[in-house]
Amino acid sequence: MTLLDRYLVRKFLINLLFSISAFVIIFLVVDLIENLDKFIDRDARVSQVLIYYIYYIPYIINLTLPVAMLLACLFSLGSMSQHNEIVAQKSAGISLYRIFAPVFVLAFLISILAGFFNEFVVPWTNQARLDLYRYDIQKNPRTSGSRRNNIYLQDTADRKIAIAFFDGNKNEAKKVSLQFFKGRKLIRRMDAEKMRWVNEQWQLINVTERIFADSTVTVNKSAEIIQADLNFKPFNLLELQKQPEEMSFLELRKFILEMTQIGAEVRKWIVELYLKISYPFANFIIVLFGAPIAARKRRSGTAVGIGISLLVCFIYFLFIRMGQVLGHQGSLEPWLGAWLGNIIFGATGIYTLVFARK
Repeated sequence: MTLLDRYLVRKFLINLLFSISAFVIIFLVVDLIENLDKFIDRDARVSQVLIYYIYYIPYIINLTLPVAMLLACLFSLGSMSQHNEIVAQKSAGISLYRIFAPVFVLAFLISILAGFFNEFVVPWTNQARLDLYRYDIQKNPRTSGSRRNNIYLQDTADRKIAIAFFDGNKNEAKKVSLQFFKGRKLIRRMDAEKMRWVNEQWQLINVTERIFADSTVTVNKSAEIIQADLNFKPFNLLELQKQPEEMSFLELRKFILEMTQIGAEVRKWIVELYLKISYPFANFIIVLFGAPIAARKRRSGTAVGIGISLLVCFIYFLFIRMGQVLGHQGSLEPWLGAWLGNIIFGATGIYTLVFARK
């Protein structure tokens, strides 16, 4: 690494740290103002609020890092352009690609680190923050690890299960409903007073079965039915369902495999899985797009640079969200929906870089 490379990397990192710090402070202050009355109403201790916002910081960093990367790119390269440092380097025979090289390498490395950060740190701190708020600040009762209420799951593509209460100590459920579908039409329903796990299979107790055919309903009652084809076991009913942002890549992939095995629709989850890979690389793509723009000499000031950064990132996130929705709906393949923003901005960045004045 040459002296000029170290100089540019140092300027970039200083601006990046400043941008991230500014975003973290802004987010924390705004969130504290919005939730201060809730903390006061619930008699939250200062230590609890402090820990809550410490857990919040990794999520803020992950969310705002692409914007901070673009700001750092515009400020570092823009400052060099304004002071004719880029012109001087090109006059010395250094190509524009070579000038950008350390920034691109650094942005790529930061994207890799952001992927690991999003995999191992953000899900854990998000879960810790939510648990602290729900159970220690709001003082909601913690759900026992061996009991759950109101469980809903899709056992196969055409069968859904609803359970009012499950006791993991006894492996027994109460008020169980099995609903069988043909397409979107309900064709059969079984309501059981209890369901027990006996000899590695589910036993339904006091069952009322209804079969729907055209405009008629046939009702059958049984004291006991062995339902051996149910694709879940007692420990599956004790697992709390997390949202995609609360799961790591490995957890989400495991969840998708389990849902696929029982025939459930997993397109939405596959899109979210690909997003966990594509979003960290937004930090590299946004720099690839912004570097040629930052290197142009202009008379505009800092405020204009910030405005350009926010506008570009808004459009970029709009494409990410659009691809996500189209992927969920099936209009795009899951991988394409997740990578749509990166593909469009990456191609635009390469085009701008190729045709930039060397």
